[in-house]
Amino acid sequence: MPTLHYTPAAARTLHRLEHGRRADPSRLRRVRRALDHLATDPRHPGPCTHRYTSLPGHERTDAWRSYVNRGTDAWRIYWT
Repeated sequence: MPTLHYTPAAARTLHRLEHGRRADPSRLRRVRRALDHLATDPRHPGPCTHRYTSLPGHERTDAWRSYVNRGTDAWRIYWT
């Protein structure tokens, strides 16, 4: 099973979703569900993962984009 390592910015975002002034439990639940899918099976169809071609600093590695949700308030997870 893959191990998830968060960038400092991602860790701050998760912390703010849980404890910040603008905490959002429903969005936090969706983000965690997408991260659980990625940790269990990166090819899971739920996060709708696609190869991403222009992630700065990762030109020589495979970078991927997964959706947390879609629509007007869409969030994405970028990972390698």
